[in-house]
Amino acid sequence: MPHIGISLRQLGLALAFGLTGLLLNLFPLPLFAAVQLIFGNTLYVLAALCLTPGLALITALLCTLGLYWHWHELYVFMLFPLEALWLALARRRGHYALHADLAYWLLLGIPLIYLYGLLATELPSAHLLFAVSKQAVNGLLYTSLGALLLIFIPKLAAMGNRVHGTRHARFSNRLAYVFTLFLTLTLMGSTLAFNEFFLKAQQALIDENLQNKTQYLVQATDNYISEHRTAIAQAADWLSLEVPEPEQQQEMLTRLHRHYPAFVTMLLTNDRANIVAASPAARLLDPLIQSGDYSVADRHYFIEAFYNQRQFLSPVFLGRGFGTDPIVAISAPLFLPGNQLKPRGIIEGSLDLGRFGQLDKLSSKESTHFIIITDEQRKVIYASPKLGLKSLAELPLKPSGGGYRIFLPMVNLSEPDNTHPEYIYETAATEFGWQVYVLQPFEPLLKLAELQYLRTGLLMVLAILAALWMALRISRLMTEPLEQIANHVGRFDELDQLNDSNVTIEVQSLFNRLRHSQQQLLGYQLELEEKVAERTRELELANAELQRLAERDGLTGLFNRHYAVSQFETLQAMCERSGEAITVAILDIDWFKKVNDTYGHLAGDECLRQVAALLGQEFKRDSDVVARYGGEEFLLLLPMTNALKIEDHLNSFRTRLKDTTMTCPSDGREFSISVSIGALVANANYARELDPWIKLADDNLYRAKNAGRNKVFCSILKSPDNGDFQDEAQGI
Repeated sequence: MPHIGISLRQLGLALAFGLTGLLLNLFPLPLFAAVQLIFGNTLYVLAALCLTPGLALITALLCTLGLYWHWHELYVFMLFPLEALWLALARRRGHYALHADLAYWLLLGIPLIYLYGLLATELPSAHLLFAVSKQAVNGLLYTSLGALLLIFIPKLAAMGNRVHGTRHARFSNRLAYVFTLFLTLTLMGSTLAFNEFFLKAQQALIDENLQNKTQYLVQATDNYISEHRTAIAQAADWLSLEVPEPEQQQEMLTRLHRHYPAFVTMLLTNDRANIVAASPAARLLDPLIQSGDYSVADRHYFIEAFYNQRQFLSPVFLGRGFGTDPIVAISAPLFLPGNQLKPRGIIEGSLDLGRFGQLDKLSSKESTHFIIITDEQRKVIYASPKLGLKSLAELPLKPSGGGYRIFLPMVNLSEPDNTHPEYIYETAATEFGWQVYVLQPFEPLLKLAELQYLRTGLLMVLAILAALWMALRISRLMTEPLEQIANHVGRFDELDQLNDSNVTIEVQSLFNRLRHSQQQLLGYQLELEEKVAERTRELELANAELQRLAERDGLTGLFNRHYAVSQFETLQAMCERSGEAITVAILDIDWFKKVNDTYGHLAGDECLRQVAALLGQEFKRDSDVVARYGGEEFLLLLPMTNALKIEDHLNSFRTRLKDTTMTCPSDGREFSISVSIGALVANANYARELDPWIKLADDNLYRAKNAGRNKVFCSILKSPDNGDFQDEAQGI
């Protein structure tokens, strides 16, 4: 039966468990992403199995403080204390801890976490299943560990039996459960380790893929820009050798543009920043250009190339006049022939950034990568269309996933403040200062982890079920011979041998020893029966002697006062039924103290024996009760007496005693004694108890004493309703 009291020792143990669990939960073991193994909860599992539900709840709350400190989630104060209470109540009902915990997560734990994540957190729905499953795996892991620790710590197991009560289970079920605990713990540990190694390998592959992709894009970008920078530089050198005619400049620029179609537009200016040639040539039809009023003097590509006399790669800017799309301008100075210090204009090409989209399309066919290219000021030059980033906008990339344990960098774009990552990425810089980002959604990696955990979890469950079935079969094979022995332990004649092939040497040895022990027990039983019979006879004799000693006076051999009192009820009932009278008489030896003082106590004892012997001779009917009433007093209970003759009978005894010579045992002196007698004769219905009879007889005894002793005073009660009407007779 469970003991529900709480001792200070149990309270101290609960607090010690709780504080230890709190410290352990401050340092969970991190695995992939946000998966963490929490071993501190093992302590409240132990508390639930060996302490009262209330103390288990206290332990769980202390352990949960460590998790709240680390996770900052309020749901832990509901989920884990409820689990501790569930386990404690299940233990009290005799359920195994692992089975109870599995039921808890299926019925309460998983639904509660899912609802909390759905309603109270910003966790993406794609992450919910992973978050829920990791908690359930944690729960089964630390519960298995706690149950095993309880098996290996007998003092805690004994405490649990005292608190929750002991419920005996079949040996086969117990063996299968312990085997399941070991198997669950080892399989879960090995599964988690395998998944950790697998996911690390996957991360390494992803990281390598991202790096290769990034390096490829950096190299392609460098080549793309370098090729067109080289084209502009060579064209500037070529145009600086001589000053062609306007028609020749236009033709040369058109041919150059035809060879490098990635340029959206190309143009030549004079030293006043007016456009003198352009490609496509249709741009020259602009009235402003024809009038010479269109100037690019405010553009960086003109200022840097013309005044600083160097090739220039501009940041991304919006085109003006020749298109409004974001472009990158590449410009170089044009010099007068033979004078490299005197620029006469510039050549500029607006590079088409849409060509990066072709690279993006090629890569997106093979993977789900996204591309972002920014300039030195982190302004977006190009971004994959699915990212929804505007050109020339500042890149809103923000690191994320601080609570996720993966070695790949993680970022957010659409929700910068969300702690759950959207992308993993790799970045590298081009040789001219641009930054290339290759992003991959984080969700597929998480899905891969979920799928991996799900697959290995299903395999683990199948393995556990198969192992459990095998454990039950093996345990039954092992226990069937034991059950066979137990069922026939009292009739080995039916089992000459255990011939089952599954019987082990140990079980066969046990059978042989039990059979030998039974043969010995049969011999012992026969011997014991003989001894019991002998002891029974001795006990009967001893009981008879005890009965005699309990009823008889040791000195005189007469019945004692207790026996006389107990027998009066029987005699009274018998005489009342037959309407007979009863005589109750009290005899007292006269001057007995003087006899003791004169002749010694041995003489007094001899007197008592002589009086007893004479009483036995005078009152010898089977129904007469002659008893030593105490000291020198004797009691006579004489049923069915004749009221007219009883006084003579008593006087006859008195006279005979007076005439009897006593001899002192010590010196042989002779002496005689007398006796005073008080008696009452009445119908049996006078009183059912002895005390009223004794009182009247005792009164008569005192009359005899006062009358000079050696007298008989006998009262005959004529009416039972009136004790005053008596006939008195005095003995001589």
